[in-house]
Amino acid sequence: MGNLRGIALMVVAMATFALGDVFLKIISMSLPISQILIITGFAGGVISLCIVCVTKTRFFMPQVLEKTFLLRSTSDMLSALFFVWAIATTPLSSVSAILQTAPLIITIAAVLVYRETVRVGHWVAILFGFIGVILIIRPMSETYESDAWLAILATFCVAARDILTRAVADDIPSLTISTYSFFAVAIGGVILMPFGPKFLVPSPHIWMLLGAATLLGAFANYMLILATRHGDASIIAPFRYTRLVFSMLLAILVMSEQPPWQTWLGAIVILISGSYIFVNERLRAVNKIRSKTDVCH
Repeated sequence: MGNLRGIALMVVAMATFALGDVFLKIISMSLPISQILIITGFAGGVISLCIVCVTKTRFFMPQVLEKTFLLRSTSDMLSALFFVWAIATTPLSSVSAILQTAPLIITIAAVLVYRETVRVGHWVAILFGFIGVILIIRPMSETYESDAWLAILATFCVAARDILTRAVADDIPSLTISTYSFFAVAIGGVILMPFGPKFLVPSPHIWMLLGAATLLGAFANYMLILATRHGDASIIAPFRYTRLVFSMLLAILVMSEQPPWQTWLGAIVILISGSYIFVNERLRAVNKIRSKTDVCH
């Protein structure tokens, strides 16, 4: 039952993220990136803080000053900064596809950080996943998307954030983590201010989109944290790829994008590579359990 709940939470989070990405893409055509980060980050933090107060959730606690929590907040800040920047300068379909390599990066991080053993097949899948990224970016073609590297940086930060989320102390409420994440995003916008254009006065239409993007971001972020903390990672992780489906459809239907065949092929390669790793990890875990059961009998 817990895993079914985790899957449902993950799918809801991915659909909400995809819709929020469309709003951010539209907003980025009218406002500087730093302004978007400050408004959405601060507004989302205030909304979450109000919920914290109403639900009497613990907010100020010594654990939020621990290294792991601070690193997670920093990763969240950088992922938002690079992601919004990428959305503003690169087709949404390309950014969404590249973001799906996060699980592949997490697998590499597991080797480097936790000294986990990765099979040869997994390394091959990871290699093919990054070939998918090259297909999307097309570095040697005339349609080279140079700003797509921002999406890659965002993906590395997302992977770091997810790894650190599971290492965060269990007694820190998910709502508290989400609230600090939003304020971290706002800080990222402040850091970016000196390097971007001056702030503009948003139109009523843009204000509405900013409000919608903020609410969607707050909801999606909280759902993702719940899914990550309360579900079996090997089971719920593959459902991250539903974001790619939602994003591709919205990019075509709402943004009128026409992704080239290289982007479609790259997205499929990334999806297959990640799914291969998840399925094999699941089978490996099941076989371990069976082996232990056989020994006991």
